[in-house]
Amino acid sequence: MGWLVEYWEVPKVSSGSHAQMREQKRWIKPENADILRRYFDDYKAATRFAQSMFDRGGFYASVKKDG
Repeated sequence: MGWLVEYWEVPKVSSGSHAQMREQKRWIKPENADILRRYFDDYKAATRFAQSMFDRGGFYASVKKDG
């Protein structure tokens, strides 16, 4: 059994000027074709990768148990 990281790009929303308050991002379920997957042997490596994708900005990531 391994670990699966699913990650996808978050759509960018830009409107108004930098001084205006931004609208809260809403959860948008991605299409199956837009989800990227990467497999890992251990949980630590999977969580490190998921966190790095989130920190990079513009990506959501989730860790799941494969099997």
